[in-house]
Amino acid sequence: MKRIANRIRRFLSRISFRLMAFNLLLVFLPVAGILYLGSYEQKLLGLQRRALQEEARLLAAAVASAPVPGRAAQEILLQRHRLRGNVTESIRLRVISPLGYIVADSHSLSGPPPPQRANRAKRNILYRAGAYLLRPLHLSRTSEQPLAAGDYYERSHRLLGAEVRSALQGDSGAVERISPDRRSVTVYVAEPIRVGDDVIGAALASQSTFPILLDLYTVRLGILRIFIISVIVAIILSWLVATTIVRPLRRLRLEAGAILDRRGRLRGRFRGSRKHDEIGDLSRALERLTRRLDEHVRFIESFAADVSHEFKNPLASIRTATEMLAEVDEQEQRKRFLRMVELEIARMESLLAGVREITMIDAQLTTEVRTRVDVRGLLERIVDGFRMRERASVSIALALPPGPCEVNASEDRLIQVFVNVLENAISFSPAGGVVTITASCDASMIVTTIADQGSGIAGADLPRVFDRFFTHRPEPTRPRASHTGLGLAIVKAIVDGYGGSITPSNNAGGGATFEIRLPAA
Repeated sequence: MKRIANRIRRFLSRISFRLMAFNLLLVFLPVAGILYLGSYEQKLLGLQRRALQEEARLLAAAVASAPVPGRAAQEILLQRHRLRGNVTESIRLRVISPLGYIVADSHSLSGPPPPQRANRAKRNILYRAGAYLLRPLHLSRTSEQPLAAGDYYERSHRLLGAEVRSALQGDSGAVERISPDRRSVTVYVAEPIRVGDDVIGAALASQSTFPILLDLYTVRLGILRIFIISVIVAIILSWLVATTIVRPLRRLRLEAGAILDRRGRLRGRFRGSRKHDEIGDLSRALERLTRRLDEHVRFIESFAADVSHEFKNPLASIRTATEMLAEVDEQEQRKRFLRMVELEIARMESLLAGVREITMIDAQLTTEVRTRVDVRGLLERIVDGFRMRERASVSIALALPPGPCEVNASEDRLIQVFVNVLENAISFSPAGGVVTITASCDASMIVTTIADQGSGIAGADLPRVFDRFFTHRPEPTRPRASHTGLGLAIVKAIVDGYGGSITPSNNAGGGATFEIRLPAA
């Protein structure tokens, strides 16, 4: 039982079902139109009753004003018939004597009413099906029994119905009786004919509502057809919309379920979509997300492999040096091996510091507090420090714009960027060489170039200069421990994190240039 309830709940929760329900709600407007026609029919019936009442009053007044009322009744109906062009009317007028006998009858002049038109709308299968479904909603019913003939008084010699008796007693009378078709009614309205204070008869007007209903049946059939077409269109549109929404979502769900293996490793990715709707945007965003996640996982794996490889060399050197220490007795040899151990330990410490730094940069850049930093003043301070330290070996030329160049960043991070690049340039510069720093800025970008006069970068190494642990120094001028191959990788990570870029290139006259572009504050 619980399983069935869960299935029903899942079915009702589906987007396709909700779309279908929403679209089907719109098609209830034609149903409301059909129901409103019932109220409209009652209004028309009331208007018809009032029109018959006016006809009966006019006839009663005409008969009462005649010199000889009883004899003038038929003449009055004849004149009325002639004024209307000798056409057959649906309204039947009769003058009734005090005893209930017919004195004058309009049908004796115009003949019996024409046969009722075939009700094609009501005989339509679609209409009959709709009428059967909407039958419980019909509120207007009468308790009268259906007539056996077209007129209640068809086989009666005396007209003594309730409305006639009421008129002969001096009051107006109105009765509705069901017609033989069992749906329309015949309305009877009787008015007293007064001469002074005496009632000398009654004027009876009657008419069937069938002509009105015939038009209403046609309107109902048209509305019902619109309703059926609306339902079909709603189902088709719901199916199309559900297909364009549910199917891509189902495909995304399947791709999400298959993207990881049992160990939680990525084994696939979202394929994206060419659709230009929101689901297409979602699919492409998930595809980019999984691609970047896959790249990050590969980066971590590659980084772990690189770290492991870089640690192998100093560990091997340390192990070799310690093994040799146990075998040599000469003091000089022991000092040499101890010095080797110290250098390799320093190298490992430098590697660990660099590894920790590059792994923490992404997280720190998103949480650090950024301020407006003037690159011009920052470069002046950095260059002053390097000039004092590198006084005898390399000269530094500085060309800065006259005004401030501000970026939104952490000052410590920017110092790290410029110091690493400047140290790299100085390490490749020959003795007596010049490192040139140039800065320029506009409203959108601050561009800083650092150029050296060294040997430059080999063409094959240009794409690799920012790789982790990559270093290529044909003529090393610094101790091995100071070159971890992580300095430029850290620089690129920081610059990318600030939305900038760093580009290496070779100078025409020799040496290399690094161009650092940062968005202006």
